[in-house]
Amino acid sequence: MRGLLKSFFYLFFLGGIWCSPNVHAQTQDSLELNSINSHSPHRATILSLALPGAGQVYNKKIWKVPIVYGALAASGYFFNDFNKKVRTQNTYFTNLYAQNKQPSVFEIEQRDNDRVSRDVAGIAFVVVYVLQVVDATVDAHFFEFNIDQKLGVSLLKSPQNALSFTYAIP
Repeated sequence: MRGLLKSFFYLFFLGGIWCSPNVHAQTQDSLELNSINSHSPHRATILSLALPGAGQVYNKKIWKVPIVYGALAASGYFFNDFNKKVRTQNTYFTNLYAQNKQPSVFEIEQRDNDRVSRDVAGIAFVVVYVLQVVDATVDAHFFEFNIDQKLGVSLLKSPQNALSFTYAIP
């Protein structure tokens, strides 16, 4: 049965290509023109995944790169700082338990707060990383989007038309 379906697929697919009068190959000039003029959202996404900020550079939004690296550096710094505090507190608790002593409620609460802060900083790092990828992808989609004077918003004095959106068709 599978062989029969496979045969029909080849028959219709290949037969359709060979017999179709409307199948034309692109010329080399049109391929070069398309590859030169096209701005690829896929490329911006891959660049941004590989190196944070590279998608923004590809989209010619270089002013966003310091914001991306600043947010990543800040969240990474706070994650590292709180992680060191939690490790130090865990070592202190281990030493206390080895001496058959108990940590105070304040010390336990402080460690738990530092643990939560560390987790929030880690989540912030991941969120900033994902947002810069999304930003690069969306910017690449709107790279050739033209906003000109034909689009506008105006506030009118009459209460019936408090907000008016206008668009002039060329």
